[in-house]
Amino acid sequence: MRTLAARQFSVTVIAPIVLEEIRLAPHVTVFEREYREGDVELGVGFALVFACTDSREVNRAVGLAARGRGIPVLVADRQAESTFFTPAVLRDGDLAIAVSTGGASPTLARVIRERIVAALGPGWSGVLRTARAEREERLARGAHGERQGRGEPPAELADD
Repeated sequence: MRTLAARQFSVTVIAPIVLEEIRLAPHVTVFEREYREGDVELGVGFALVFACTDSREVNRAVGLAARGRGIPVLVADRQAESTFFTPAVLRDGDLAIAVSTGGASPTLARVIRERIVAALGPGWSGVLRTARAEREERLARGAHGERQGRGEPPAELADD
């Protein structure tokens, strides 16, 4: 939800308790109450539905309603009831690395993402800024195929 709101997608949240961070996020409409039958029809044009409550019955009902309207749905507690999954994402500036288990284990996807974070270490946004500037400079000079050798990384990444 945070990623969608941060990218300025319109997000509707229906929940009895809503974090202040979510309530105040731009492009977020909040209905601070329990889910009701028919809520999926509230938003004509919902592109995605996330059923992420701690109630099996509510998640099942939301999933049925969304699938019945042909809306892709992620049912957090039942992979088989979901029609899509979201990856665990690492973001550092322009770097984005996504890890998915195809819905088998979101917890495992997060663990793998954290191991990748630990292995890569910090500072990739700066490396990417440098790489982008170097590429734009080469392209401006018309050096489309002129690279440090096909497939070679920027100098910052070369082994000593």
